[in-house]
Amino acid sequence: MIFVLAPPPVYDHAFRGHVIEMVMPLAKARSMCGQRGAFADACSWTAHGKCYVVIPRNGPVKSLKAYRRHEVAHCNGWSESHGAF
Repeated sequence: MIFVLAPPPVYDHAFRGHVIEMVMPLAKARSMCGQRGAFADACSWTAHGKCYVVIPRNGPVKSLKAYRRHEVAHCNGWSESHGAF
């Protein structure tokens, strides 16, 4: 079973700013994330007070909501290593 790791509660909330979500084919999402140094199906980053989220359409996990929740948590400060704090 493939799943998206749920974030710790401290990071699991709405981003305090604008979220720019880009949903694209899996190969394009992997390429865009890889260019940013994240070798994953989805990724996110913050710039100028905005949260940018890349989510694959038809990725291994079918729930866009699960990807969104995970990536927004990174914008909220959750470490790339997925540690609790």
